[in-house]
Amino acid sequence: MRLIELSANQSSFKRVSFNSSGISLIVGRYTAKTARSLTSTYNGVGKSLIVALIHYCLGSKRNVHFDEHLKGWRFTLRFEHEGQIHEVHRSPGETKIEFDHKELTLATLLSQFKEMRIFRFPAECPDYLTFRSALSFFLRPKKTSYSAFDKPEAKWTDYQSILIQSFLLGLDIHRVVEKYGAKTRLDQLATSAKQFRSDAELRSFYVADRNPVVELAELEASIADLTANIQAFQVAEDYAERRIASDHLHQRLMQLSDEEVILTNLIGDIDSSLQVRADVAPRDLIQLYEEASIALPELVLKRLADVEEFHRRLHENRRKRLLIDRRNAELELSAVQKKREVLQHELDTELQYLAAHRALDEYTENNRYLSELTARRRKIQDYVDLLALYEEQSQRIRLEMGQASLDTSHYLRESKSYLDDLMERFRNFAHELYGAIPSGLVIQNNDGINQLRYNIEAHIPFDAADGINQGKIFCYDLLLLTLHQNHSMSFLFHDNRLFAEMDHRQRYGLFRLADRVCREQNLQYIASVNEDMVESVREVSGADFDRLFVESRILELTDEPGGAGKLLGIQVDMPYESDRKKSVVEA
Repeated sequence: MRLIELSANQSSFKRVSFNSSGISLIVGRYTAKTARSLTSTYNGVGKSLIVALIHYCLGSKRNVHFDEHLKGWRFTLRFEHEGQIHEVHRSPGETKIEFDHKELTLATLLSQFKEMRIFRFPAECPDYLTFRSALSFFLRPKKTSYSAFDKPEAKWTDYQSILIQSFLLGLDIHRVVEKYGAKTRLDQLATSAKQFRSDAELRSFYVADRNPVVELAELEASIADLTANIQAFQVAEDYAERRIASDHLHQRLMQLSDEEVILTNLIGDIDSSLQVRADVAPRDLIQLYEEASIALPELVLKRLADVEEFHRRLHENRRKRLLIDRRNAELELSAVQKKREVLQHELDTELQYLAAHRALDEYTENNRYLSELTARRRKIQDYVDLLALYEEQSQRIRLEMGQASLDTSHYLRESKSYLDDLMERFRNFAHELYGAIPSGLVIQNNDGINQLRYNIEAHIPFDAADGINQGKIFCYDLLLLTLHQNHSMSFLFHDNRLFAEMDHRQRYGLFRLADRVCREQNLQYIASVNEDMVESVREVSGADFDRLFVESRILELTDEPGGAGKLLGIQVDMPYESDRKKSVVEA
């Protein structure tokens, strides 16, 4: 893909026509160099907006700020691919995009780009590897794109970054996808197992607060005992009737026992009554008076004799009656005892029968309880088996990851000559900017339990500094362009953000390197810069200045009042990065 021209349907728009090879320079400058106002600025003239508009025509998502501020505008990008010229027309607020005179949806346009094989994706293309994601290394879309060499999109995960880099570096991406899938499955298993162990509701459903292994052993023992009991169970069809009869016998026995106690007590009371005598006999009373020398009259003595006779007859009659009552009580007690013995024998027989047989409802209840225990055992066994399955599958995945790591180490050893070439190319680019300092591109196997198959590290000493970090980004992007691995991209576009913190000598070296490489390989290097960046290299570039920074200029954008010198040719306050709210351009 080679850029030809960016234009619009509004006459105020500054048409951007790109050089077919070498450097295409877009310069932002002051209107009057000799009378600079304190409010004059290079910013907001539309340099970065060009990047946003090219992305817009190449299938970026709908830009709500364009929809709001640029209604009625129609932007056109012409580019060449494999000798054929293509045109994309896109209008803010419209859902259809015109591509080569056909109206397409955004999704269809991206499918069309994929079919054109601008990037040679595999037949089974993994997620995240798309035309848009690969394009970002050749046309970094945002300010944050210039923070790290390996993430032109700051929102990418490390896996996305490694996947797309591996594709553009010509590495085996199947290994990248395979490890990502394995680690994802491993994480899912670990998460499921953790939730299963810690989730109160799940644990309560399966094992409550008990240890599942201990609980399972207890259930096994209970089920075995209950099963044996049920197998020995003999059901009596008349069990209920005989149970009622035995209850009746028991009640009668209790009544007879009460009667036996009553009769025994009655006999005891009669025996006690038979032993009762008069407290003082009449003769004893007479003797008492005689000893006191008191003579009792004859009449009194006669009366005492009568009383004594009366009591004797009374006692005899009472004794006869008590003996009769006692005999009757003994007979009745004997009858009760005999009857109780008979009933006890009958009750013992019934109880022996009931002990050997069970009721049908008891049999049913035992079977119901056995089913309950069996279901609980099944739940706990499921719990234990599932945790064991999680662990088994996790171990299997770790083994697969270990084998894949060994295979990758072997693959990288076999690819040593190619990796050395990548190292040498990057080192040569870095040396042209910074001299003979230790630098290079290192690609190693990542054997950790993570989602990343390779460690890809571009290194230039002190690259934590902004200017050197930007130099590293340039060298890496130029390497991807010149490798031509899995792509037919012929342009590399860098915004002025790349050059802002760079030392003027490295800035000159960068453009000299880009010009030489692009002319040798028939490539485009497109850059937007501020005028002060260009002026900073005038002295150090010497005779190369005009060729690199004057003859290569394709567009100058200025801060003329009213916006006439800006890209859109009008004054518009607009956030042009669709996911940012504070990046405002006056275009």
